[in-house]
Amino acid sequence: MRVRALSVVTAVAAVVATVGASPSNAVPGGSVESPQHFVQLGDSFSSGNGAGSYVEKTCWRSPNNYGARVAQLKGATYTNAACSGGVTADILEPRDLGSPSWRTRTYRIPAGAVDARAQWLAKAKADQFCGTPAQSDFSYVYTISSSASAGDLYTATVRCQLQAAPQINAVDRSTDAVFVTTGGNDVGFTSIVIDCLVLRAAGSCKARIDAANAQLTSLKQETKETLQAVHDRSGGRAHVYLLGYPHLINTDNFRLGSTYDAGNELSRMQLRGDTLQRAAMTELSRANGGRGGFTFVDVKRDWGGYTHGIDPHVVADNSDAWLVPVLSPGRELKEFVHPTAAGWGASALALADAMR
Repeated sequence: MRVRALSVVTAVAAVVATVGASPSNAVPGGSVESPQHFVQLGDSFSSGNGAGSYVEKTCWRSPNNYGARVAQLKGATYTNAACSGGVTADILEPRDLGSPSWRTRTYRIPAGAVDARAQWLAKAKADQFCGTPAQSDFSYVYTISSSASAGDLYTATVRCQLQAAPQINAVDRSTDAVFVTTGGNDVGFTSIVIDCLVLRAAGSCKARIDAANAQLTSLKQETKETLQAVHDRSGGRAHVYLLGYPHLINTDNFRLGSTYDAGNELSRMQLRGDTLQRAAMTELSRANGGRGGFTFVDVKRDWGGYTHGIDPHVVADNSDAWLVPVLSPGRELKEFVHPTAAGWGASALALADAMR
């Protein structure tokens, strides 16, 4: 399975090497069509956590995630609007990133101006007082928390909140395909990892997995509504690919305490999630006149099933893991239990196969 998963990297290299000699978007007669445009939405299993190379580390967007690899393979242009920690609602709504900061500055404003606060804000924004956003879809929300004036001197303290625009804004009528992985944070991915794989507490692990199962049914409807909105924003032309998650651990039999089989319950919950997401995409295709346009991509086969999940035992050999083990040397917290380069390659291969 390792050769198959990494073969997408070789395929990408081959395309890059030959694109100058024989463009993949050439048409009969020698003309060249405009390249396709792909957009990536979703959470950390979409943005790039764990890939090892990043454009920035707020959303942890990587040029080595599955969408970027497939876009390069197919000679397409590409936009990554996915963001680490995101939930499904963030696809349609703005999201606050990190904690706000407060800053104070004095500007000269004409004494007695009725719009002194508005003038102060305009000057602060023109000066990018809160900072310069690192990404084009990031912006600062300025909120004055207090102010005072003395003659023509106007002093205000502003609350600066970095915010990501709704991810759907990256989609337009030039979008040919949208890649999405979402739902993990809606059902408590981080809490499951902490209680089941780090603390290994049977009671709280069971509570987390039970809560995830309870959330899955309602999440299906939210996913359908969200992805329908994405499809509509493209004018009905973009094919939406919803990628599932790999198995988090390398077994379906891992006991916590004497009675709770966390491995079995986690596996069942993940497979149930796949079933509901697949059903959501099938129902969306039918609702759109049976013309397709919505595909669920199960990445587990290309990940070798359970083979490359994390070994959950206290003393474990994770040399075959395609997820970054917890406390891996040289890795950061946001990378733990996210795909390594090999894992991102496996997901890219699954997506490329689905697009044929």
